[in-house]
Amino acid sequence: MMYNDNKVILFCPKEGVMHNNRLLTCLFSLTAPCRLQQVLRPLRPRWWDPDMAAAQGHSAAPSAAPSSSWLWEALASGFLSCPICLERFSRPKILPCLHTYCQGCLETLLDGRAEEEAEEAAEEEADAQTLRCPECRVRVPLPAGGVAALKTNFFINGLLDLACPAGRAPSSPACALCPLIGQEPPRPASSHCLDCADDMCPSCAGGHRCSRLTHNHRVVDMEGYLSGRYDREVRERQASRCKKHSGEELRFFCDRCAAPLCRECRLGPHLQHPCRTLAEAAEERRLAVEELLGKVEAVARRLATDRAGLEAAVEGLEAGQARIRTRVEEACSRAVAWLLSQREEVLARLSEHVEERRKAWAALRSELELQEQVASSTAAFARRVLTQGQGVEVLSLEQLVSERLKELQEGHSDETLQIRLPRLEIDLADLEGGRSPFRLEEEGEEEEEEEELSRAEKKRRKKKTKKQQQQQEPQTGGEAPKAPSPEKPSSQEVLPAAPSRAAPKAFFSCSFWAKTPTDKRRPQVTGLCPFGPGELLVADETNGQLKRFSLQGEFRGTVPVPEGVAPFSVAALGSKVAFTAGSRLFLLDGHGGLAWEKALPKGQANHAMAALGSDRLAVSVTGHVELYNLEGQQVGKVRPGGSARHCLVFLARREGGFVGSDWHYNSVVLFAENGGLVAECQERQLGGCQPGSVCTDPRGTVYVVLRELNRVLALSPAGEVLGDFLTAENGIDRPRMATVAGDGRLAVALCNGTIHVFKIRY
Repeated sequence: MMYNDNKVILFCPKEGVMHNNRLLTCLFSLTAPCRLQQVLRPLRPRWWDPDMAAAQGHSAAPSAAPSSSWLWEALASGFLSCPICLERFSRPKILPCLHTYCQGCLETLLDGRAEEEAEEAAEEEADAQTLRCPECRVRVPLPAGGVAALKTNFFINGLLDLACPAGRAPSSPACALCPLIGQEPPRPASSHCLDCADDMCPSCAGGHRCSRLTHNHRVVDMEGYLSGRYDREVRERQASRCKKHSGEELRFFCDRCAAPLCRECRLGPHLQHPCRTLAEAAEERRLAVEELLGKVEAVARRLATDRAGLEAAVEGLEAGQARIRTRVEEACSRAVAWLLSQREEVLARLSEHVEERRKAWAALRSELELQEQVASSTAAFARRVLTQGQGVEVLSLEQLVSERLKELQEGHSDETLQIRLPRLEIDLADLEGGRSPFRLEEEGEEEEEEEELSRAEKKRRKKKTKKQQQQQEPQTGGEAPKAPSPEKPSSQEVLPAAPSRAAPKAFFSCSFWAKTPTDKRRPQVTGLCPFGPGELLVADETNGQLKRFSLQGEFRGTVPVPEGVAPFSVAALGSKVAFTAGSRLFLLDGHGGLAWEKALPKGQANHAMAALGSDRLAVSVTGHVELYNLEGQQVGKVRPGGSARHCLVFLARREGGFVGSDWHYNSVVLFAENGGLVAECQERQLGGCQPGSVCTDPRGTVYVVLRELNRVLALSPAGEVLGDFLTAENGIDRPRMATVAGDGRLAVALCNGTIHVFKIRY
């Protein structure tokens, strides 16, 4: 407390705020400072308190304090409470990470940390001049003066000056001027002066308004003042005072010295320095901090996105585990007792893998949540300082806020999280070899596996070639080996050939049964074609359905067909589906309705078909192939080899023409769209058996199903035999239909309704 003429200057060390109280000379004399010290009180509580409201007969409901008050929001959100002691801030100190704590709490925390470091690391000297933030764990170097020398958070102090200090609310406000004129006890206060910070009774309030020195003061009613109605006015009237010149308000800012100035400082040592008003300087700094704040808020949003992506990945992990478990259960139910014994082992490995991934992702999620919390709380504090702070407060915190925002911005990585989910490979071809049919791996390992297989295949071929060369070399010192006598090829064997290129290799992908819960009979697959990206369309003639399956065997519904119709052959033209049933051709639109139905020439029990792009159909009839557009009009007719001697039971599209299985001559015919014969693979080249379903891959390789031999034969685009693509060793038992999906996978349907999917590798 200082005295200067008729002016009393009060300084509250806890609040860090100076108050100017001009009093009437007729009310008291400065010659009695003890008397005055007993009368004047510290900061008057200025917030609604339930106990004080009950004592005055008012309602304690929060309706007395407007819910829109920003001070009420600060109190309700705990902004003015210390995160350590959970009490109202006492001597708040702000750290470089923008977190604020009580000075006493930080000193207690520092003492406890120093003792722990001394006990845990006796050989290392404990650094007592550093402090770790309890919230963001950032290590903060302490100045020479310790915790007391840390920067005081004047922004918090300014808000605390408006709030009611905990435990200090009087039962009934009394007039502060009555004791000065000998009125004891003081009368109850009904008004409050925002300029003098004094509570006054009606009589003293009337005299206060009539004084020449205080007639322009803002005197408000006590009920509104306590309810927080005038908090914003009180906040605006809080003026920062110069530390060098008592009572002088800080109004200017020196650009050279980067310091706020009062009028005396401006006219003194800073007279020749470039200066401007405090408001202008604060506005400029606000814009700079605003730009940094926007970037950090973007970082917080990206962190939230990464966290959401991680949570979605965890959900996907759980869903993937459920799908894999279902597939494992179904595979084990169809296998022998040895396969059932392998089920628990693979499920244990899966659970262990999922548990490891869950723990790793939980730690990563915690880190992301912490980073998001730090960025969000920092951004919220910076935003509150910019919107509610006075100019000198913004300037006081500008450097700390800017450094912290830059640190958070630069410390965040924009790299997208790379999350791998588990995948399951099932190989049922070698159950008797003792090798587990299940293989768990993560996405991204497939390319590495293919490279290893490629290297192993090259090594095997090189070894085989070397062995053949050694067998063909004549023996030295003896008679040359006799050439084997030519033998007549057997009708049950595929003759060896000298293909121009190697046959593709098959790698098992998955296996599933085409039976669905609504089927009444065992499925019989008579048609098979790709349907959109990653799907197969299966024609089940026995149950009269067109079924959709993914390439992983997941049932995805059916395509509606007319009642009483049993689809035989099927082809997809974009979203439209065409199929044959008996001697009739049907086209379904993309919405499940029947577009048109057309009768085909009789002569064959069933008709094979193939799609020509997305606008034409090719249908085999006796002796030729008919072409139709999407309107059902015949737009062409193709006769293989220019004659009607061929009977094509299976038909497929190839580049520039067609390929078909001719059951009249038991051959495979390759011909162009104009009917020109490209090649014909005879019966002896097919092992003497009748060819079945045919299909082609994107490289032009033709695949022919040989049901009697349990094989799928590969032919070059020119019709030469490349060798077996699939055999009984691949689990092929009485194959019936085959097709190639767009991503290079061949699907083979067996007579029992099982469908195997293989990857094609060259």
